[in-house]
Amino acid sequence: MLINTKCNKCNESTKFVTGFWDGEGDTHGCLYDCKNTKCDVKQLREVADQEAVQKRLEIQRLNGKNGIYAGQLVALRKNAKVSIRKMAEISGCNVAEYCAYENERKAFNLEAYQKCINYLKQ
Repeated sequence: MLINTKCNKCNESTKFVTGFWDGEGDTHGCLYDCKNTKCDVKQLREVADQEAVQKRLEIQRLNGKNGIYAGQLVALRKNAKVSIRKMAEISGCNVAEYCAYENERKAFNLEAYQKCINYLKQ
């Protein structure tokens, strides 16, 4: 939140809204980005984005090594019109964990993947 506070007070002419957030009670606000390459906040976000991409590539490599392809699973799920909640139940994990699997933020559990693939191929 401290980063967002810095953006809220900034008068950068290239600043623009990228999203919104809601909190408890009456707390809410905007998320900002800008084109200022010298901005400390922008530099921190770019480093974090690069690290996230590297982590995702590593997870894709691990999944591929185990014959797991999250993109294929997502396509099958959407084609079958099955919700993420239902897939989480089938795989035996919670919704947040299943979303992390699909979005490749976490390496897929092989057993959970097999349960999902088997369900979708029925």
